[in-house]
Amino acid sequence: MGRRPRAVRLAIPAAFVAVLTFVALWRVGAPAVPASGSSSPAPEPLAALTQVAEVLADNSIGRRASLEKVVVKEVASPRTFWIGTGDERVFVVLDPDVKNPSKAPLTTGSTVTLIGLVRAAPTEDQAIKQWALDPATAKTVRQRGTYLHVTEIRPASQ
Repeated sequence: MGRRPRAVRLAIPAAFVAVLTFVALWRVGAPAVPASGSSSPAPEPLAALTQVAEVLADNSIGRRASLEKVVVKEVASPRTFWIGTGDERVFVVLDPDVKNPSKAPLTTGSTVTLIGLVRAAPTEDQAIKQWALDPATAKTVRQRGTYLHVTEIRPASQ
């Protein structure tokens, strides 16, 4: 008796693998479709924070913020300043690549619109190194717990 042709020797294991694959896929089945016929919608992103007080909340870290017509209360360094009043003061840090169409330098009393992200305040040493702050300002920022990292700044009239 002669040897089987090569095609027959390869076809038997291939058929076996095909049958096992079919059985596995049959057992898994198709994904379930909700009764309404449409897939469940993705959760909507949280709305941007629009009030200075909202930025100060502990649960605001990681959220977008869009603060319109805020007044610069005090400039702490070339990239940092305070907005708000009294206990509702927010520390603001401008991104090195901030979008600033007016190119006007920030001064105390300027009214601006700020768009950015709320972030957790760094340690005092990091704040001093990153933003050239004095120790007292760095301590205050750390105690507040959050700051606004601004990626876009516009004059309030736009």
